[in-house]
Amino acid sequence: MDTSERAARVTGAEDLGRCAVCDRVSALVVWRENGYEGRACRCGTVYATPPPPLGAVDPTVDGHPDSYYAVPARRRVRWIQRYRPRGRILDIGCGEGHFLAAAQAAGYDVAGIEPHPGRARRAAARLGAPVECALLESCGPGEAAFDIVYHCDLLSHFADPIAALRKMRGFLGPDGVLAFEVGLLGGIAPWWYTMIGTIGYPQHRWLYSARSLRRLLARADLELACTAHFGLAPGTLFLAGVRSLARRYRRLRGATQRPGPPAAAARVSVSKFVDRTESFWRYTVGRLAPRVGPATLFAIARPRQCAGTQGHG
Repeated sequence: MDTSERAARVTGAEDLGRCAVCDRVSALVVWRENGYEGRACRCGTVYATPPPPLGAVDPTVDGHPDSYYAVPARRRVRWIQRYRPRGRILDIGCGEGHFLAAAQAAGYDVAGIEPHPGRARRAAARLGAPVECALLESCGPGEAAFDIVYHCDLLSHFADPIAALRKMRGFLGPDGVLAFEVGLLGGIAPWWYTMIGTIGYPQHRWLYSARSLRRLLARADLELACTAHFGLAPGTLFLAGVRSLARRYRRLRGATQRPGPPAAAARVSVSKFVDRTESFWRYTVGRLAPRVGPATLFAIARPRQCAGTQGHG
């Protein structure tokens, strides 16, 4: 135990919370937002403290724009097809069903779980497939009959990500795999969080590094089989520049005229521009970006007893 951990345990460690990956307590604060602190654990995870109280997070609220799911849906399906070209897919947190619609068009049988009643209803109607309106944590054991259990940007949200991964594993049939996208925002220099602008506390509880993600999966008896890495550094710096220019523009307009519809229209225009370009920077540029700073990862994981030689996509 290092000095910071020992000091934290002496001075009310339980109030600081603990890392979900390694169960340690850290005193190293790397980010503050909405009354929460992001503490960097030496395993590579950054975790939110204090732990959000019951009811502080509405699981039906999604901070991502619809384009985050719709624009890259076919890209995500094509990547999965390289490893499981057919079969049954269960999407955890399927939203409006963009990923499942792309999977269905590619020949997969699809089903979903979605906590928001309206989104679950619309997705079921769109797909003509079963979509259960529920939280993963409240679902029963489920039928172990899916070839692929998919989720996107969920591992940072679960109060207990290990239990969530084990629940997902229970839906897998023989030789089934988990397919997911996860941000790698742990284990990076703290100034990157300033460039990103917001982490999304308390909705995002855990930020993983590549090392801590592997450890998290191991604790759920899973192992990475293949991955595709997309560096977010170029897009993060580009969008930080766009936000800076937008702020300067608003200040200039504020100095010359009263706020009104033109200023509101400019904010909407900037927001739409960011939404349209985000996917290009994330995946097209990110595929070629150096492995520095924040990243996102496409991953295939499978139960450890079935894992063979690891490959990379």
